Amino acid sequence: MSDSDQPWEERAAARVEETLSAAELPRELLLEVFQHARECYPEECCGLLTGTDRGDPVRVIRCSNVQSARVARGESVLDARRAFWIDEQELLNALRGAEQRGERLVVVYHSHVDTAAYLSFTDLEGALGPDGRPIYEGAAQLVVSVQESGVQAAALFEWDESARRFRGRAVR
Repeated sequence: MSDSDQPWEERAAARVEETLSAAELPRELLLEVFQHARECYPEECCGLLTGTDRGDPVRVIRCSNVQSARVARGESVLDARRAFWIDEQELLNALRGAEQRGERLVVVYHSHVDTAAYLSFTDLEGALGPDGRPIYEGAAQLVVSVQESGVQAAALFEWDESARRFRGRAVR
């Protein structure tokens, strides 16, 4: 059975925890992320939310998913329908631009195509450094579930330092 044939629950490193209150993101930013997910379908979209030192997102930065190019170069077996990879130069430019505006990275976002909004083991591998801690300290992971008919759900995964894992909340 290939990875994509497994039920999403078996591919989930973290999922929405029903006991946690819903996360709130600015409506206009969330709508922009949803639009990006719909435009990229049937491939995963990806991007960043930057914001203030308090962690309030103020800007969406759409990024290019170069995952299929990585497959062509033999760097991965997962194409852009099943994974995302932000172009390194684009990421660097986005982070420098945010710093110049007095902003910081608050959220890394991407979509999941024709499946649920969860943090997969592949997503987790990309979010954590070799020490098992987030590469971007203080940045959450936003996952948007998108199908041909549109966005189905969104979940925000935030690092819980005491548990040393991401915990998921539904987004509204």
